[in-house]
Amino acid sequence: MKEGLEKNNLLAGMRFNYSSINRFMLVMLLAAEIIVFSRLSPYFFQLDNLLPVGREVATLSIVAIGQTMCILVGGFNLSVGGCAAFSAIIVGYLCAPSQLNLPYGIGFAAGMAAALLVGVINGALITKAKINPLITTMATNFILGGVVILISRQPITVNTNAFKFIGATTLGAIRFPLPIITLAALYIAFGLILKYTVFGRQIYCSGGNPQAARVAGINIDRVIFRVYVISSLLAGFAGIQLASRLATSNPNIGRSYALESIAAAVLGGTVLAGGEGTVLGTFFGVLVTGILSNGLIMIGVPQAWRDIATGVILVLAVVLQNATRGARKTA
Repeated sequence: MKEGLEKNNLLAGMRFNYSSINRFMLVMLLAAEIIVFSRLSPYFFQLDNLLPVGREVATLSIVAIGQTMCILVGGFNLSVGGCAAFSAIIVGYLCAPSQLNLPYGIGFAAGMAAALLVGVINGALITKAKINPLITTMATNFILGGVVILISRQPITVNTNAFKFIGATTLGAIRFPLPIITLAALYIAFGLILKYTVFGRQIYCSGGNPQAARVAGINIDRVIFRVYVISSLLAGFAGIQLASRLATSNPNIGRSYALESIAAAVLGGTVLAGGEGTVLGTFFGVLVTGILSNGLIMIGVPQAWRDIATGVILVLAVVLQNATRGARKTA
């Protein structure tokens, strides 16, 4: 009996080690990137470069939180880019002196309400009409792209202090970007929600073992509905934040967010089948791709090769993920 307990403890330890290997490898890869690019460019590891990098990846990182949650419940949200542009263009149209020139509070509320509407539509189509999440959010993204163009074909400049506050504000002598602080607060909040709340456990169970979730009395449709609403709200906020940083609401904002956020989540160890992954892993995934892109820019690598490098890293991450999952099953 004692030997059986020792064997069980050993297997549990092996599963823990395998589940941690993705994060460990990401940290090692991130450290390697910093060391290599610091050697290749004397300007890479300086605050004047690192703080802007943090501000740039903050927007995608916020979108990636919601995308991770969608993948955890066994779906995708391909409409995050369209939702970001939709919210941004609404705020710009309402607040720009050249347009309606309304107070920023009204514009921000309207932009977030638009994101909420997108989330409700996505959630309803997926849970009530039983349309595949991939098809639903792809269709929604096309519709949002058209609506954004109907509102404004050209970027809308909004160069007011209120509009620029959440995206362009810096703090202290080192001019620390406010978006990084916002990002940290969101990641801490959603990390705690997923790990310690009933809703978080329902998300993992709904994606990892739907049959067991139903037996346990979990309303899977309600969980999925809430997740897609949250994802859209985060995407809308990210779009507004990016427009704020640029002082411009651009209809082309966020076009690549869907694929980039999925890539960050997968790179961070989120399993596409659902039920396994963390927002912390996703954050490391965003950092790896963001620092890789910035470092390659600093040493003069063309865009085509930067895209190739990102793709190679993503493939390697999936191969590693599959290998560790296979090892877990064997254990």
